Amino acid sequence: MRIQVLEHIIEQRFESFLEPRLEHWFRRYLESSSGEAIISTILADVIVSWMRPGTGEDNYLETIVLDLVGRLKDNPGFRERILATMSNKTAD
Repeated sequence: MRIQVLEHIIEQRFESFLEPRLEHWFRRYLESSSGEAIISTILADVIVSWMRPGTGEDNYLETIVLDLVGRLKDNPGFRERILATMSNKTAD
């Protein structure tokens, strides 16, 4: 019985120590370039999977991409990244 109480106390202290730090570490990671890359990859996969069934000429995914490109067309860095991405050959 005393061991269970002691385990519970240690568990609570460990959680109170670790929980706020984990949130800070996670936020810091998501704000890093690696975190941004993971988020963008996940979002791209989700959007493509979500939009794949629509095989029509005009689908939501193309409309969204064209809208984003239109909004960011005056950003030279964005244009360079778009061109670099489009010029990369993939093994699809």
